[in-house]
Amino acid sequence: MSNLWEKILAEANELDNTIARLLIKKYIENSNNLLEAVFKILVTKLSDKDFEIGDLMLLFKEKIKNIDIEKDLKAFYERDFACKTYIEVLLLYRGFHALVLYRLAHELWKNDEYFMANWLSKKTCELYSVDIHPAAKIGEGLVIDHAMGVVIGETCVIGDHVFLFHNVTLGGTGKSDGDRHPKIKSNVVIGTNATVLGNITIGEHSVVAAGSVVLNNVLPYTVVAGVPAVTKGKSKKIQ
Repeated sequence: MSNLWEKILAEANELDNTIARLLIKKYIENSNNLLEAVFKILVTKLSDKDFEIGDLMLLFKEKIKNIDIEKDLKAFYERDFACKTYIEVLLLYRGFHALVLYRLAHELWKNDEYFMANWLSKKTCELYSVDIHPAAKIGEGLVIDHAMGVVIGETCVIGDHVFLFHNVTLGGTGKSDGDRHPKIKSNVVIGTNATVLGNITIGEHSVVAAGSVVLNNVLPYTVVAGVPAVTKGKSKKIQ
């Protein structure tokens, strides 16, 4: 049993309000580990008149075993200043749920199951307003704060421990094929309503200010802001 799962079980024992107890009973009490609990939550969310929970479990139960979500959950807990417990990330955080579904879709994509990956991406967008192409490559510990209106394009590559606020677009400039989306290096923070366009590189530990439109490469440890974005100085850790 992982230390993180043990902490979540301990937090579950301390919660006594009605809604928490119902969710804990449904998703945590009969789960053996974190991945199993997340799986139950997500297949319940995905189920509809076309696909029942049992059908989805059969479809995805083997593929989900191949993804690692502990570092993602820890990142939400450690970097979202409003977060007080691990269990609230597991049960309530839209950004975490959307990220896990992306990781599952990406696993399907890598195995040439393109239609199923695209279906899962579509459902994720419908549920969480987060549109991540399943071919995009995302490192560990991504945080998608608030998880509203985020778009990540097909050839986008994101490093480790990146923080995205809501309404962030990592998009193209109109090229129809090829490598056409941003490359976000590790430990970057991208603010609300920021847009990063084209096959450009956002250097490690840089900060893109809220509302910016970035059209050119950004050097590491740099703050950029404006439309179009220009360098404003050296970055400091802000999230």
